[in-house]
This record gives sequence, structure tokens and C-alpha cells, in this order.
Amino acid sequence: MSSKPLVHRGSRSWWSGRITTLCGLVLEPGEARSPWFTNPKCPTCEAVHQLTKGH
Repeated sequence: MSSKPLVHRGSRSWWSGRITTLCGLVLEPGEARSPWFTNPKCPTCEAVHQLTKGH
């Protein structure tokens, strides 16, 4: 397993600045980092994305 942090998919609340990932993590403002790369991906976020991407 890689020691690199996972790249999550999520959305940012316009009102509070919180980010909620597809796997259920809630990141407060200032906790999130913008990745330069897109790997390694969070498998749970990717599974939810695949299930919902056609909707």
C-alpha cells in the first residue's frame, strides 16, 4: 500500500466551506489539500462516483 494520501471526490459547501467526500469524510475549511496528481484514488469515492455518474 502506498504512503501517499488518497485523492477523494467530494463537494464544497458554499456556505460553510466544508468539503464532504463521496466516502463520507467531512473536511473543515483549511484541512483539504489540492492534489497535483489524481492517484492513488480513494476506492470508496470512486465506487460511489461510478454508481451515480449517469444521474
